[in-house]
Amino acid sequence: MNEMELGFKDALQNQRLIHGALKRAHIYTTRVDYEDYFQEAMINYAQTYQQYVQDNGDMTKFHKFVFQKLTWRLIDMLRQEKRYFDFHSLEEFDFQRVPEDLSENKLDFVDFSELTEIDHDILQKHFIEGVPLVILAKRYNHTTRALRYRRDSLLKKLRHMSEH
Repeated sequence: MNEMELGFKDALQNQRLIHGALKRAHIYTTRVDYEDYFQEAMINYAQTYQQYVQDNGDMTKFHKFVFQKLTWRLIDMLRQEKRYFDFHSLEEFDFQRVPEDLSENKLDFVDFSELTEIDHDILQKHFIEGVPLVILAKRYNHTTRALRYRRDSLLKKLRHMSEH
């Protein structure tokens, strides 16, 4: 029987130690993926057992060693999962649509058919998203003075629409 098999047998005999390491890492049985973490801890236990037997002959301090090693590994896994979720959850969120959705709720009086394409872009980009007129002027190849004039005329149109 090789050391890995002995490691798994020892892990099966010391399941309380593994559950304790899971508890120390704040992984509780109420989690959906508790069994996954438990299986990962079992494998890690067996690997640690194999390395420990090869490096040290004295097994008296093994349980303290493996408990700490399992706890650290489980915490690392939780951090890695959190980092992955934090990064990839941003892909699901469409930041461009938030201002539009909010603007439709607050600007339900606006008749968008009366607005020109540049007026609609000024409303969306400048007023809602906060893009400066200087940047919009470069984008549309207009002067900032011309866009300020369009902005002011747009405000007059909006005031007129809100009154009626």
